[in-house]
This record gives sequence, C-alpha cells and structure tokens, in this order.
Amino acid sequence: MAAVSLKGICKDFGTVRTLHGIDLEIRDGEFIVFVGPSGCGKSTLLRSIAGLEEISEGELQIDLQRVNELPPVKRGISMVFQSYALYPHMSVFENLAFGLRLAHKSKAEYTPQVEQVARVLQIDHLLTRKPKELSGGQRQRVAIGRAIVQRPKVFLFDEPLSNLDASLRVQMRIEIAKLHRELATTMIYVTHDQVEAMTLADRIVVLRAGRIEQVGSPTELYHRPANRFVAGFMGSPSMNFLPGRIAQIDENGIVVALSGGARVSVQVAPGRALPGDEVCVGVRPEHLHLAAGDNELAGEAMAIEQLGDSTVLYLQSAAAAEPLAARLPPLLPLSHGDACTLSFAPHHAHLFDVTGKAFERMSPIPAATTGESYSL
Repeated sequence: MAAVSLKGICKDFGTVRTLHGIDLEIRDGEFIVFVGPSGCGKSTLLRSIAGLEEISEGELQIDLQRVNELPPVKRGISMVFQSYALYPHMSVFENLAFGLRLAHKSKAEYTPQVEQVARVLQIDHLLTRKPKELSGGQRQRVAIGRAIVQRPKVFLFDEPLSNLDASLRVQMRIEIAKLHRELATTMIYVTHDQVEAMTLADRIVVLRAGRIEQVGSPTELYHRPANRFVAGFMGSPSMNFLPGRIAQIDENGIVVALSGGARVSVQVAPGRALPGDEVCVGVRPEHLHLAAGDNELAGEAMAIEQLGDSTVLYLQSAAAAEPLAARLPPLLPLSHGDACTLSFAPHHAHLFDVTGKAFERMSPIPAATTGESYSL
C-alpha cells in the first residue's frame, strides 16, 4: 500500500497544456475516482501517474518517493486498461503469470500466486482457456487478475468496465469493491460513469478542462457541490437550473424572482449577496414533487418516461429555458400536454452566483441511519 501525492502536475502536448497544476493527496489504501466529461484530462492524469506520459511540470510521489523520472515498471503500480490488453495466443494462466515471468520468477514461485488470484476472481476453472474462449466479464477479470498478481503499491483502472453490458457492469462493480476491501490497496479509477464513481469511491475528483473542480466523498458532492458544473455533472437526470435575481434576503435564506415571474425560497447563507444580484437556483429531479406546496413551478408535460421503479416527467415551464426533469413515483396517470405543478422544499434547493459558485446551504448533510435492525 502507498499514498500518492501530486504537486503542481502539468502536462503539455506541444504548445497545448492539458493538465493545469493538479494538486492532490491520495491517502494510503484509499479508493479514489477521477470523473469528468470527455477531454477533461482524467485519462491523461492517470497515464501520468502510471509513467505512460511524461510529466511536464510538478512532482509526483508514490510512497513518499519522487517517481517523475522512474519508468512504469519501477513505480510499484499495476494498470488495468479499457481494452483488456490480453495476449490472444496465451492461456489465462500464462496471461496472469506474464508479468511475474518478466520479473524472472520461476514457475514454482509464481504458480501458487497465480492460482490464488484466480480463485479470488473465480476464474480458476478457466486457466487453460485462451482469451477468445472467454466472455467480456471473464476477460476483464483476467485483466484485473494480471494486475493483482504483481502485488503493486497502487492499482490504476482506466475505464475498465466501459466495454461490458449493463448487467456485467453491475457485477464487476461489486467485485472491484470487494477486492478493494480485501486487498486494502490504494486504487485510482477513471470513469465517465457517475454510478461507478458514486458506488465505488471513497472520494471523487471532478475534473474539467485539466483542472480539479472539487474533491470530496460521493455524499459531499451530491449535497454540497462547490459550483454549478459539479452540481450539473453529478446526478442523472442532471440538476435543474432556474435563472433569476435575488428579490429578498432574510433569516430564512434568499427569495429568488425567477425569469418566468414565480418566486422561490432557498435556504442558503447569503454571504455578500445583495438584492438584484443575478443567481441560479438548482434543484435535483428527485426533490421535485407533483403537488402544490412551497416553491411551485407550473408548466406543461413535454415527455413522460415510465421506468418501472419511477416516472421521469419533463415539464416545459416559463421558469427555465430547458424542460425541468422530475423523478416521481411510478405509474402516475400522466400524458403529454397535461398541465402540471411541481414544487420543492426550500432546504432541498441549491443557489449559484453569476460565476457559478455555490452559496453555502443551511441544511446539514443527512447523516447515515445507524443502530436500526432490519429483517431480510
């Protein structure tokens, strides 16, 4: 196990800078996930840690040792690629053992190690097969196993599940989380899938245009996004945004006059805000309700998605340029063109200033429920 320290990491491709002074401390044994839109620099950052890309500026330390100049093989890392990168002419056993053979270990030394890893990943019955005889999930297990047998200080994962179908992705997420608990090794994981990030990470690093927007636990990023970009990126459907101006400030928060004429109350600390300032109210689809109440938003149903466990309603409202998404209970009797009124509680709303920075919310992050017993 090892901590990873990134200090002012920059990466240039010719005259184009793709990483802009990344500062990040990854704790020993932590599972950290890099997320962000395509082209944000998350894979470049991972490859820089791996030694596959040369760092242009800054210092990278693994286990308190500067590794900028060290080749990948001497950094104490193992990497799992998106494309599996298995040798087609080798058996599963030979693929798993390949790195150990390169390290000049004898077959007697590495055979027990390979067999143990195969048992952990439940591929011990596949050791004699070639990659072409395996399913996508089995190939990914082999790729992960090849990294595990190296016993690295740090595991690196570059979108390892993107080639799998939905059911296999869920299964492999569970397996990777289980491996992290059992191995207790530092893991750095790149994905564009928010579900993977939220379910696997101890902390998430949100990147945009080669810069870190926010670092925090999944709960922190969901309930306390630092800015409008993070708020909109985390969550599916994404957060709804309602532009307006501050109409009133009092001890209960801020009242915002929306562009459509409605007024809504948001429980946030005003800071230096003044009446008349341009702001944007944010509310997640799951916090909108199809009922009259606080902060009403009227409109017309543009689309209805029946998902079985829930209904997603898209409402065209004068309060926003884009249709509002609301995640509602299943089997609601809704049709295209219906007049609807949505509402949300003031403590569920977010507020962002004209630069996109979030106002401090008054409500605390909900605590996990503990001490309760359940019958399953």
